[in-house]
Amino acid sequence: MMRHGDNPKLAPAAEAALLESLRAEREIKAHEKMQAEAQRLAVTLAALDLRELPAKAKDLSADKKFGELSGHAAMAITLNTILRRVPHKTDGDDKKPKKPAGKPKAGGGAKVTKVVDVPPCTAAEARKVIRANKVSLAAACDGPAAQLALLRAAQAWLLSANGAVALPGAAKVIEVLYDLDLASEGVLHEFWALVGASAQRDATSLLAAKEALAEAEVEEAAAAKAAKAASKKAEKTAPPKSAESPFAAVEVDRCFNVYTNESKLLQLGLASQRAVDASKDEFYGAFFASLRWKLEKEAEAEAEAI
Repeated sequence: MMRHGDNPKLAPAAEAALLESLRAEREIKAHEKMQAEAQRLAVTLAALDLRELPAKAKDLSADKKFGELSGHAAMAITLNTILRRVPHKTDGDDKKPKKPAGKPKAGGGAKVTKVVDVPPCTAAEARKVIRANKVSLAAACDGPAAQLALLRAAQAWLLSANGAVALPGAAKVIEVLYDLDLASEGVLHEFWALVGASAQRDATSLLAAKEALAEAEVEEAAAAKAAKAASKKAEKTAPPKSAESPFAAVEVDRCFNVYTNESKLLQLGLASQRAVDASKDEFYGAFFASLRWKLEKEAEAEAEAI
């Protein structure tokens, strides 16, 4: 954690390491964003004929939002769409569809269809649907880069909500890709190197977060101790509380309002210069009596002058 007085200038080696970590972090975030978008698009392709999937995935991945990751996006869309073709039997499959009650309202407009993802499948079901669509996946895996993209898409799917059930069998899902020659041994080594590096970065980030949390807890405890000591010191040095009546504060407020009104009247040249008593009733009586007397005298003087 950078503190006051620390030298922000890094050594060349440390600066190079920092830049490399920032580059890797940007790449990871870009891949995570791309995988999430590919999974979202796969949900919308539930009714697509799988024979049209390669062309559709290529067309969707050409969107500029994928940028340089368009190839990875096409593979991710293909795999996620296939993994969502696992047959799921629901309780309502054996029931006859109900007819809609009543007639549709005129002018109601077209209804917006909400796209809902299919239920998660197990690792065994995922392996089965991958084997069933080996030809489609093999056509998309036209090189080491595409094979690596397939493995990373499988990893992202296993870590998503739709693949959470299959996560305990993640090794078996990766194994079936190798068995079907959808990922070579060299690509698998490269993939595991990426996974290991990602795990190391996560461990380092976790350790740094724990250290920062420990420092923050120490600083918080010190601040709380200092605040408590300052509060006790303030209580000792504070003047003793007045033994006045509980109505004293109210009386002070009333007197303040009275003198505020007096100052306003003085500014208008209508206030009397006579001294007033501290009592509210006597003050008002004397004040308005003197004011009335002054106005009457001014009126008499004006009448005599006329």
